[in-house]
Amino acid sequence: MPRIAYLESIRGLAALQVLLLHFFAAFAPDLVYALPAGAAVAGAIHLSPLYFLYDGYSAVYIFFALSGYVLTRSFERNLVNPPSLILGRVIRLGLPAMAAVLVAASVMLLFGKPNVAAGELSGSSWFASQWSTGVSFFSVIRDGTANALFLGYAGLPGVAFLAPWQQPIEQSFVVPLWTLSIEFYGSIIVLALCWCVRRSRLLWWTVVLLGAAFTIRSAYICFIVGHLLASFERAERPAPASKLLPVFSVLSGVFICVLAEAWQPEWLRVLCAYPTYLLFPGQFAPMQQKTLGAILVLIGLIELQAARDFLSRPWLVAGSRFSFPIYLIHWPILLGPAAALFLALNGVIGIELARLGAIVAGICFAFAASTFFLPIDRYALELSRRLRKRMSAGAEQPLRVVGAMAAE
Repeated sequence: MPRIAYLESIRGLAALQVLLLHFFAAFAPDLVYALPAGAAVAGAIHLSPLYFLYDGYSAVYIFFALSGYVLTRSFERNLVNPPSLILGRVIRLGLPAMAAVLVAASVMLLFGKPNVAAGELSGSSWFASQWSTGVSFFSVIRDGTANALFLGYAGLPGVAFLAPWQQPIEQSFVVPLWTLSIEFYGSIIVLALCWCVRRSRLLWWTVVLLGAAFTIRSAYICFIVGHLLASFERAERPAPASKLLPVFSVLSGVFICVLAEAWQPEWLRVLCAYPTYLLFPGQFAPMQQKTLGAILVLIGLIELQAARDFLSRPWLVAGSRFSFPIYLIHWPILLGPAAALFLALNGVIGIELARLGAIVAGICFAFAASTFFLPIDRYALELSRRLRKRMSAGAEQPLRVVGAMAAE
C-alpha cells in the first residue's frame, strides 16, 4: 500500500512538537506552564496560537487519529489472519520501545540523574521529578515491554482496570512510552472495525456509532475518527474547492487546543468526571479538549489543498521517517547529556544563556541520535511486515483447499 506523503509529514511535525514541548518544559518552563500574570512574555506566548507550535499534548492526539487512518488502510487488505496483525503491532511498537529503554538505562548509568539538579536550577519541578527509578534487569524489561505496550502508566489515559498494576510515569525510563499502550489497544479497535465492515455495513455502522459514543471522553475516539476518515478516503480524494471550512477547522482546532490550557466548558468537565460504566473512563477535561481540537486540526489539514501541497514537499516527507526515532530517543538525550550540559554552562555563561544552549544543543543531539536509532525502527517495521505475510500465507492455504472441495 503506497503511503500518503503529506500524512507522513504531519506525523513528523507532530513528533517535533513533542520534542519542543519537553525541552521547553525542562529548560524554559514558563513557556509551558506560566500564565500572563506570572510571566508576561512567556505567559502570553503560552496562551497564544504560538503555543500550538510546541503543544506536544495535542500532537499526540494527532498521532492517534493518523494511526486510525493509516492502520485502516493496512488492515482492510490483510484480514485473512487477524492475530498476525496484532502480533505485528507488538513487534512494530515493542522493539523500538525496548531499544529506547535500553538506551535510556545506559545513559542513566553513564550520566546519573542530572535532570534532578537541572530541574531545580531551571525551576521545572516536572523535569526534576523524572527518572525516579533505578536501573535493574527487571525495571528495564518491565518498562520496555509490559508498561510500554500493555499496562500504560498511572494517572494517564489508558485501560482503567489495569490501574492496580500501573507504575507512576516518573518511574519510566522513557516517558513518551505512555502513548504506546494506547496505540496498541487503538490498533485493536481499528482492526475490529475493519473486520466489521467486511462482514456487514450495518454491523459496521452500529459498532462505529456505539464505539464513538463509548469513547467520546477518551483518547480512543481519535482512532475511530481516523478510521472513519479512511473509510471515506478523505486523504486520497481531491480536496474541496472551497477553503472556508478547512481553514475554519484548522483555526478553531488550534484555538480549542490552546484554550484548554486555561479554560474548558462546564459540559466537558462534567462529561469527563461523570461516574458511569456506560462510557470509557474520561481523561482530564483539558486533555479531552485538546483531543477534540487536534481532530479538528487534522481534518482541516486533510481537506485543505494548500496544506497538502506544503506537506508534500520532499524535504518534509523525507524527514518524516525520523518521527518515531526522534519521538523515543529525545528523552534520554534530554535527561542525560542535555541536562548535564545545562548545569555545566550555567557556571560559565549564566542561566539564561545556559537555557538556550541546552535547548539548541540538546535538540541537535536528539536529531543526531535519531539517525542511529532509525535502523532499529526500520528493522522493526520490516520484521512486522514479514511476520504478517508469513502468518497470512499459512492461513490462506487451508482456505483455498476448503474452497476447492466446496466447488467439487
